[in-house]
Amino acid sequence: MRRSPIEALFPGVRGKLIATLFLDPARSWYSSDLARQLGLPASSLQRDLGRLAGAGILRRRKDGNRIYFEPNPECPFQPELHALLVKTTGVVPRLRDALEPLAAEIDLAFVYGSSAREEDVATSDVDLLVVGTLGLRRLAPALRRLQIELGREIHPTLYSPLEFATKKREGNSFLDAVLAKEKLFVVGSENDLGRSLLSAAIRAAG
Repeated sequence: MRRSPIEALFPGVRGKLIATLFLDPARSWYSSDLARQLGLPASSLQRDLGRLAGAGILRRRKDGNRIYFEPNPECPFQPELHALLVKTTGVVPRLRDALEPLAAEIDLAFVYGSSAREEDVATSDVDLLVVGTLGLRRLAPALRRLQIELGREIHPTLYSPLEFATKKREGNSFLDAVLAKEKLFVVGSENDLGRSLLSAAIRAAG
């Protein structure tokens, strides 16, 4: 089985801690809550939590008799680490897996909004734009299963290739705003975006 980059860079418990903490950087975790989240004994986390805090990657905060851990906002590579997690273990890879059985019917799919801006938290809704020949009846079950797994709402906007090209040509304000901002591609790439528009425009002219 292929290992994720986080597992390769930070093997064992340390990688699991970093993934959990940095995917939701606004949250503080008590060690027993972390242990329940990871399905591990609390005692097995202490050494790695201490090392991560000692290196300045995590911040240790005391509240009464409890000690909480959270990503250290002064860590110089916190944004890069969060971005790596989003791209490798966050929503985008899970969406890619969920949509893979429908790949023949999808030209493009990308996440926009707070997830693409890396401003989301673990409970944020996910905004997804899909361009393809499939209908919502085909798309919805795959997203519904993933919503249950993630505990997050996924809001799809679905266009046929022709509808997508037409709205872009007509200067649809919503679509123009989405395309002008950050995107995390699930299917296709920025290059495919231009090709999809050109292909649809040729199809419409014919």
